[in-house]
Amino acid sequence: MNWSDEIRDNILQLRADALSGGTITFYTPPKPSIGAAITTQTTLIEIEIPTGLTAASNLLSVTLPATAVLADGVANWGRINDSSHAFVADGTCGNKISSADFRFRDTTLVAGAMLTNVTCTFAEG
Repeated sequence: MNWSDEIRDNILQLRADALSGGTITFYTPPKPSIGAAITTQTTLIEIEIPTGLTAASNLLSVTLPATAVLADGVANWGRINDSSHAFVADGTCGNKISSADFRFRDTTLVAGAMLTNVTCTFAEG
């Protein structure tokens, strides 16, 4: 189906509202079931998502603040929570040329290093 621009923007705005003021957190393996509790995974980095996100022209682009890596490890998966810490989405991590949901220059993260120039882009096809 090919949805109208208005419907696609409305769908993206629902995502923007869910993300606004929330967090993206990256973890070591294993990746739990969708939305399940974090157990043995190490939190590598937690990035705060700005508030007031707006989707327009079939695009939601979010620039995230520079954030320090908390622990050494390989980013295997990430979780997005909303501003009340409720589950929104889980996704896989990979390198820039992968088909992963979250793409890194290098998934091996080092404690104290700064993750900078992070942009998230969502489009509704």
